[in-house]
Amino acid sequence: MNPEYDNTIFLLPEFPAVWPNNFAIITAHNPMDQKLTDSENIKRNQQLAEWAEPKIFIKLIGSSPDRTHQEASFAGEYSLKEAIEIGEQFNQRAIFYIRGENLELVECSSGKSKILGKFSERLEKL
Repeated sequence: MNPEYDNTIFLLPEFPAVWPNNFAIITAHNPMDQKLTDSENIKRNQQLAEWAEPKIFIKLIGSSPDRTHQEASFAGEYSLKEAIEIGEQFNQRAIFYIRGENLELVECSSGKSKILGKFSERLEKL
């Protein structure tokens, strides 16, 4: 997997007062690390939003720490299995999964996960 995933931060206009105990962060941008145009990425994320809407509770941006690479994303209350299935449907290499305070990077093809630390330490204001 791309080692840059390990450094992802999450940008939000506002932080929710309460976060669910378990949830996923998923995007439809740049499938399998293939760089798409902005319009293609926007279209793919609109399709993801329509498909996944019932469980989405916030929009956010997955970003490199220097903010030069950003991908619009959604946080939704999904089981890990559901989140991986959505990631696979949108040709994503991985999804992020949050259990309590732990941020995990989960590879869609294998289900292998890697704990990246505290989710709250990866949050920044837009």
